[in-house]
Amino acid sequence: MKKKITKASILLLAASLLFLSVARGEEVLRKLKVVTEQANIRLKPSIGSIIIKQAPEGTILESTRQEGEWYLIQLTPGELERVTGYVHESMVIIIEGPPKEQEEFEIIEETEIVEEQAIIKEQEEAEKPAEEEIIEETPPQPVITPPTQPVVTPPPPSKQPKFLFNLVFSGGGNYISGGDLNDGAQGFADYRSYILAVQAQGQAKPVHLSYILGGELTLALSSHFSLGIGVDYFLGERESLVKFPDDPSSETLTTHPEIQAIPLRLAISYYPVPNFYAKIGIEYYLAKCAYYYRSERVGSWEEWRGEATAQDFGILAGLGFEFELTSSFDFIVEATARYARISGFTGRDRSKDSTGTNHIEEGTLYFYRVQTAGEDSYPLLFIREDTPTEADVFDPREAVINFSGLSLKACFRIKF
Repeated sequence: MKKKITKASILLLAASLLFLSVARGEEVLRKLKVVTEQANIRLKPSIGSIIIKQAPEGTILESTRQEGEWYLIQLTPGELERVTGYVHESMVIIIEGPPKEQEEFEIIEETEIVEEQAIIKEQEEAEKPAEEEIIEETPPQPVITPPTQPVVTPPPPSKQPKFLFNLVFSGGGNYISGGDLNDGAQGFADYRSYILAVQAQGQAKPVHLSYILGGELTLALSSHFSLGIGVDYFLGERESLVKFPDDPSSETLTTHPEIQAIPLRLAISYYPVPNFYAKIGIEYYLAKCAYYYRSERVGSWEEWRGEATAQDFGILAGLGFEFELTSSFDFIVEATARYARISGFTGRDRSKDSTGTNHIEEGTLYFYRVQTAGEDSYPLLFIREDTPTEADVFDPREAVINFSGLSLKACFRIKF
């Protein structure tokens, strides 16, 4: 009877210790650390469940248990609010685990062995009081703890761009080299001064500055690269007045070079750091240029007007700085350098004067030099049906209009 009561006491004690062990296990929490850029805390342990909170990288979370691939967590008391939810095991690592529950069961087993040995000894002494017997206690068996599995930190997921497409509108100023177009205007003014044998007052000013407008549609390839398709339009022109004072009649010369283009581009942008990018691309130019010269004297005038077009390729490179205005709108400042030297212009020249002469000539835009009686020569630019071959003409070639230059633009970007 005593043995039964003792065994019942041992079972009751074991059950109590087991209950206390489980209770203590629930109170001891796992500590987890967020290793991704942002961890989503969901209402239920499912990828389709709603997100109730987001924890940034480095946040320490407390978990009470694990359900499959999900940890049940609550934010630390340092937060303004307590949130209970589930976080996926791929977004965190365990930095502090629960104590080993095996130690408590080892205590129960050891206590049970000692109690049983005491009861056996007591019964043997009652049956054989005269006989003294030494009972060797069985030494406790060593507890072999299974090796702890190493914690493998999953690689952070690759960062994907938040917005896939962007639409950019831009406007600003542009500097153009001009090339033969500007040289031809100044050369014509110098040649008139030679013909009239009068020193010119003023000069034919070159065209360099223009406004520039454009747009671009970009596709985000990754967090560092984007591909853009865009178009720009720029137009530059400049009018000058050159006077040739000569008694009794003076001559006034008006020059007006004009340059414009529609470059279509394909470019790729690289973001080494957020909000800053470098761009490089190729452009296809729909180019146009024009010249206008008008010579006026008292009672007479004469003018030459020509327009020509061409198409060719160019390249560009640029840098840009972005400033976020809202989650969907950015302000951008972009500086771009272009290289495009275009030849092969064809068009029409129309010359007329006060006597009623009206001559139209279609052909190629040529740049050539006219030799004077002395050693001087003057560059001229005109549209001619054939290559100039007059006696005083040398070094004729197709004109090269230089669209190379720099532009500075302010841009607004819509992200969607």
